[in-house]
Amino acid sequence: MEEGPLRYMKIRFLKLGGFKFSFGNTREFLAIYKDIFLLQADKPKLNDRKKLILDCGSHIGISVLYFKKLFPEAKVVAFEPNPENFKLLKQNIYQNKLKNVSPLNMAVSDKTGTIDFYMSKGKGPWSWGDAVVKNKWYSPEKYTTIKVKAAKLSKFTEGKVNLIKLDIEGREGAVLKEIENKLYLVDEIIVEFHGSSTNPSNKFEEVLENLRKNSFAYEIKQNGKLKEEEEVRKEDPYWVTIHAFKN
Repeated sequence: MEEGPLRYMKIRFLKLGGFKFSFGNTREFLAIYKDIFLLQADKPKLNDRKKLILDCGSHIGISVLYFKKLFPEAKVVAFEPNPENFKLLKQNIYQNKLKNVSPLNMAVSDKTGTIDFYMSKGKGPWSWGDAVVKNKWYSPEKYTTIKVKAAKLSKFTEGKVNLIKLDIEGREGAVLKEIENKLYLVDEIIVEFHGSSTNPSNKFEEVLENLRKNSFAYEIKQNGKLKEEEEVRKEDPYWVTIHAFKN
């Protein structure tokens, strides 16, 4: 088990769209920026002013800046377990003078405590696939295992929640099940679902069923296109966005 400094990352800086961004990997940053700010993959459907947003898997904070652009007065709780991404998350919050944002260096999970987290090795790495589950490409030569704090998401859903964004690399099903008895408090959920043969407990159909029985309607997108449930291509691995909301 390796802990402490994990990899060297040269920090880059860019002003874009009225914000100041610090990041480590240019291609990764531009891909995520395009997805969030230009394609607006995480744009909420509900038009009422958001008061509380739980951003689970905040990475370096691009989604946080996007939500604060849409809803300047909203409170955003930003969860990010990767220690290096978390430093950049805090830097991006600070240098953009964001208010009412609470960054937490932890994973959301179905249990509280300390869990394994798998980080890619190497210089200038792509980090958006780092996760608490072993992905298809995992090997000890490519990934470092560290311990990170984890908390139940239900701890943060004691009252009304306007939006939850879940981009947690394979733990979506477990976390949604853990907060099932709190879903009546939630208006809208954006789920980045990750399906893989190496993580069979994370079941796409179970996530949809959980949403349906808790009064959510939803849209499914794969590769930017709307899909019916039966049209989703379940290659190994596969990704889809589930945008759930209450009418």
